[in-house]
Amino acid sequence: MLDGRYKIESVLGQGGMGMVFRATQTSVQRPVAVKTLNPSLAAAPQFFERFRREAELASRLRHPNVITIFDFGRSPDGTCYYVMELLEGESLKETVKRQGPMSLRRALSLVEQASQGLAHAHAEGCVHRDLKPHNIMVQQLSGQDFVKVLDFGLVKAMESEEEEQLTSTGQVLGTPQYMPPEQAGGESVDQRSDLYSMAGVLYFCLTGSSPFGANTVRKALTASLTQAVPAVNTKRQGAPVPAALDAFFKKALAPEKEDRYQNAQEFIDAMLDTVADLTSEELDAMPSGGVPSASERGSNSRSRSSRQGSQSGIRSSRVGAAPTLGRGSTPSNVVVARPQGGASGSSSSPSRVRSQTSRSAPPPPPPPPEPEGMSTGKKVALVAVPLVLLGIGAAVVLGNPGGSAPATPVVVNVPRDAPPATTQTATGTTGTPEESSVLTVSLDSTPSGASIYEGEEMVGTTPTKLQLRRDKVHSFSFRLPGHQDKELTLNLRRVAGDTQTANVVLEPVRAAAPGRSPRPPPKPASPSGPDISVFE
Repeated sequence: MLDGRYKIESVLGQGGMGMVFRATQTSVQRPVAVKTLNPSLAAAPQFFERFRREAELASRLRHPNVITIFDFGRSPDGTCYYVMELLEGESLKETVKRQGPMSLRRALSLVEQASQGLAHAHAEGCVHRDLKPHNIMVQQLSGQDFVKVLDFGLVKAMESEEEEQLTSTGQVLGTPQYMPPEQAGGESVDQRSDLYSMAGVLYFCLTGSSPFGANTVRKALTASLTQAVPAVNTKRQGAPVPAALDAFFKKALAPEKEDRYQNAQEFIDAMLDTVADLTSEELDAMPSGGVPSASERGSNSRSRSSRQGSQSGIRSSRVGAAPTLGRGSTPSNVVVARPQGGASGSSSSPSRVRSQTSRSAPPPPPPPPEPEGMSTGKKVALVAVPLVLLGIGAAVVLGNPGGSAPATPVVVNVPRDAPPATTQTATGTTGTPEESSVLTVSLDSTPSGASIYEGEEMVGTTPTKLQLRRDKVHSFSFRLPGHQDKELTLNLRRVAGDTQTANVVLEPVRAAAPGRSPRPPPKPASPSGPDISVFE
């Protein structure tokens, strides 16, 4: 039981600096998702002040395309947490991985919806700072795609320079593949930084890859500053896109913020203008390796082409619409899970045309009801955790064999009185989550101060303690300037105790022997440009 009000049932996922559990809010017997935060962070000075401050800021985020947060607080043992709705669906990353690159119609419809949610956050003075396909959930409502933006775990107020920056840590946060150069360089970010990342998400939907493919902060900075954006058609066979779309990406992914689209609505309008003259056949064309969604496998007579709208003087901009939601139809009590039966479980939204004569969309549905007994003394909808967090998707996709959701280790205070429950793990197996399912691992390095990475995500700095799941093998990379990277693999399946300690020795980078010129570095497989360190 967490804070006397949330019955923890199973682990949904972990990564970054938090762990997500399936739970029940006991006062109303409502299924919810609970994310607990790294307890070592809570001990830092001013941590809870930042947590509270950003919670109050993010409580203003109330939009159909943004996940709803019900509650937040700090339990008697010091565990900071927040509570959110459970969602049925899968991440945009998993959708593309499973079905391949999308048609223009579907990709632009999904990104338009996500951008509308982003526009709302920006209007409230919030920047997401970690937009990526994994943080965008695709649901199916009435057979149509419906998008929610997840994990405002890196949300930050757009504060004035004169205001005290309680959240300033000097740490570079985010996901390298979708990180704008100003963020990679540790500079200030704003709404234009989010739009850079959103353009990368659209590029991924159309091609199945990020624009530059950088997997480290330094490579992201180098690529965005030195390389042109690869043309979409070079990565999309069988379904060419208009030249206007490449021009859109050139501006949206410009290295300087001043050269990009300046707000979300400008971004949306420019994106939709690129396909204004295309026919329905061109909008619905599937690239090689792509799988048509349910409605795209039907006839081509479902809508009038955009070109016809253009010729009649109507600017055909909205290539797809979110399903109409009646009052009370917002899903709030559904678990994140892959659709069963192996079906695609997705469909493209119908075409719509924006014109002076078109009817306005119905008002957005009311948000789900807030829970009783909030620990802060007032009811808020929180979509934020402190700046120091490396967020994972707030709603974690469950039941993905060989799944694509990142499974990074995390320090988390697992409630000790959580009852056993059968849960489905990321590998599709079932088991009973118990205290013994996690293990406290102390990681250190000689010298200390090394950054610890699992996959592409930094999970801490030595020395640190991580609470890791026993049912998987964890691979870490230790990185310290002036030293060679060190890899460490931990198989915790056969560890008998509750704790484990590991220390790695980092060898310094050796200078070239006297009188001998150093060997030139090997030529990279792809033109990624020189590495530029942002830390030295």
